[in-house]
Amino acid sequence: MLDINNHSIADIINPNGDSRFFIICEHASNHIPSQYQQLGLNRQQINLHIGWDIGARAVAEKLASILNAPLVLQSQSRLLYDCNRPTSAKSAIPEISESTTIPGNLNLSSAQKQARADAIYYPFHQSISDLLDRRQAKINSLIVTIHSFTPIYNGVERSLDLGIINDQDEPWAKQLTKAAQANSHLTVKLNQPYSASDGATHTLQLHGCQRQLPCVMMEIKNNLITSQRGQEKFAKLLAQLLQENLPNEFPVSI
Repeated sequence: MLDINNHSIADIINPNGDSRFFIICEHASNHIPSQYQQLGLNRQQINLHIGWDIGARAVAEKLASILNAPLVLQSQSRLLYDCNRPTSAKSAIPEISESTTIPGNLNLSSAQKQARADAIYYPFHQSISDLLDRRQAKINSLIVTIHSFTPIYNGVERSLDLGIINDQDEPWAKQLTKAAQANSHLTVKLNQPYSASDGATHTLQLHGCQRQLPCVMMEIKNNLITSQRGQEKFAKLLAQLLQENLPNEFPVSI
C-alpha cells in the first residue's frame, strides 16, 4: 500500500463553490512518499519541472478563489503517477522525463504499476467524478485544468506564454484563444506546447468530453508564475478571460 504520510490523493478546495467553472490541477505537487526514496532522484531534480508543474497549484488556488469555483488538486508527484495519462500509457509512470532517467520507475512489474494506479490514479479521478456528479443536478460545469510548462524543452525554446488546449474540436478553446490574443500582451497559441495527439488531454477526455461538458487545458510558461505577483496576475487574467468568454449556447444550469 502507498504510504501517503497523511496526504490525501485529491486535495479538494471549496467543494461547494457555486461557480459554473470547475478547476483541476493534476500536477500540483512534487511530493513523493518516503518509502519510494525519492525514486532515486535528488531533491533538486524533484523540484524541477519534471517533478510537478511549477506555480500551477498557486495559480489554480487563486483562480478558484476569484471564481468561487471548486478545485481538485493531485497531491503526489507526476513522477510517481501522472494522473493526466491513461493507465495504459507508458508515460503514466515515466522511466525518463525529458532527459532525466527515473531509477525508481525502471523495471516495475505489472503488479507494482497496478498498485500505483490503484493508490493514486483511481482515487484522484473518482474524487473528480463524485464532485461533478454532486454538482450536475444544479450546475453544468465548465472544466478548466491548470498546468505550466518549461520555457526550454530538450534544448528547444518554446515561443509562447500561454497555451490553450482542447481534446476534440472544442469551439470554446478557439474562442478563448482568440480573445486572449486580442486582449493581452501575451503570446497565446492554440494547442501548444501540447495537444491531444501528445496524449496530454486525458483528464479533459475523461471528465469533459465523456460528459459532453466544455473543457479546456491552460498551459502557462512556468517562469511567469514563480512569484506570488506572477501567480496573482495570471489568476486574474484567466478569471477575466473565462468570465468574459463563456461557451456559446451553453446552459448555465439544468
